[in-house]
Amino acid sequence: MILRLGTAAYPIIETIQLSLRSFKNYGATEEYVGLGNFTYLPDDFGFKGAIEFTLMFVIISTLLQLVFGILIAQLLNANFKGRFLARAVNLIPWAIPTIVAAYAFRWILDDQFGMITHWWDLIAGYRPVVFTDPDGARWAVILVNVWKNAPFMAVVFLAGLQGIPEDLYDAAKVDGANAVQRFFSITLPMIVPLVVTMSTFFIIWQVASLDLIYGLTNGGPGVATQVLALRVYEEGLRYFNYGLASAISIVLLGLVAIIGMIGIFLFRRFEVSS
Repeated sequence: MILRLGTAAYPIIETIQLSLRSFKNYGATEEYVGLGNFTYLPDDFGFKGAIEFTLMFVIISTLLQLVFGILIAQLLNANFKGRFLARAVNLIPWAIPTIVAAYAFRWILDDQFGMITHWWDLIAGYRPVVFTDPDGARWAVILVNVWKNAPFMAVVFLAGLQGIPEDLYDAAKVDGANAVQRFFSITLPMIVPLVVTMSTFFIIWQVASLDLIYGLTNGGPGVATQVLALRVYEEGLRYFNYGLASAISIVLLGLVAIIGMIGIFLFRRFEVSS
């Protein structure tokens, strides 16, 4: 307990101390600036861009992962030949290391040599420029993230679907309920606690994600795909501005804490109601 508390509390306390100081000359000198790093953040163009895209990235990614995760789980839960092979194939994107997937899609979506942009040229008559267009780069990051993580979410939902008694579906069929009505009246209510849990887990996980965006766009073009975790990395390890990097880390920690508390509240509420 003491070891756990120490390993969790010490980095936070040390980060708070660093956030109140300004480092210059690669950390050779430091100066106490109080809340100066925090008051500077609202005027920092990169920080504002990181906040904006972090929220966009996390919210849209999580919603799409939930939708595709449930749809894939429904398909994998159906009774068809080769479903065990299909379940194994489904996990391939998730099993690929994130940085490897990022560099692979960086090549696949390249506007000159990319496979997808080549196919798009054959079909539509022009090559989309993905990584130099802010909107294109943002959607590329989001969709690759969904492709990478939706299979894992599908496996968790599949386990939830298999725990629903078949008697409920049989009774609904006798009452004349079609597939859509059975989904919204039986399936979805039964997996709501799982949806809340996975949503909270993935939001917290993706708020602090770094490797996919670093490998795919490195935050560009400009700061279009900059996220808070990447901003911390750049300020701390590229520019050696440890004070500002620590201040951004505290903001990131507060954001994760708020999301976690909301998730716990919703989970308890839906767990009781279910």
